[in-house]
Amino acid sequence: AGKVRLDESLTLKSEMRVGGSGDLQYKKPGTQYILLEVAKKMIAISDNTATNMLIERLGGIEALDQRFHSWGLTTTVLRNVLPDLEGTNTTSPKELANLMLMVNQGRLVSERSRDRIIDIMQQTQTNTLLPKGLGVGATIAHKTGTLGSLLADIGMVDLLTGKRYIVSVMVKRPHNDAAAEELIRQISRTTYDYFNQPLPTPSTTS
Repeated sequence: AGKVRLDESLTLKSEMRVGGSGDLQYKKPGTQYILLEVAKKMIAISDNTATNMLIERLGGIEALDQRFHSWGLTTTVLRNVLPDLEGTNTTSPKELANLMLMVNQGRLVSERSRDRIIDIMQQTQTNTLLPKGLGVGATIAHKTGTLGSLLADIGMVDLLTGKRYIVSVMVKRPHNDAAAEELIRQISRTTYDYFNQPLPTPSTTS
């Protein structure tokens, strides 16, 4: 794992193509893509094949796990490339929130890269979870995760008041149970209502 150039080319290999989300699985092996385009597909449409391409470019699973550990992430572990149908890859809402915080504070990447990441996360296509709990004028940069047994969304919200907060939710569920979607929306709404409260005005005493 190290620095990469967003304009460098990545080659799609047949072993990287996997089912699930995304359209790269249908493309011809040997096709080249700009790294930035692959990263956008990974984030915005949860393209599993794009994720596998980036895992390889960044040095593979072990290199990434070492990097995660150096960032203080102890439950965030890659054990398999995607689609990981057995659920061996792990993380936690707290660690994802901390990771978002570190990115936002510029502790992991440059400010320019941070702004690029946030911009891409604002283009996430699935907007049926955290975004549904937000009021008018609020914006969110977020990333969803969907499995039959798990639903997740982690995002950074900006309010019209100037406040910014991070919310991270992971819900284990019976297979494809839609109640998990509603729970995430309710958590988002409750969190939004809390942070959107007007600041108390100072009381004056005579």
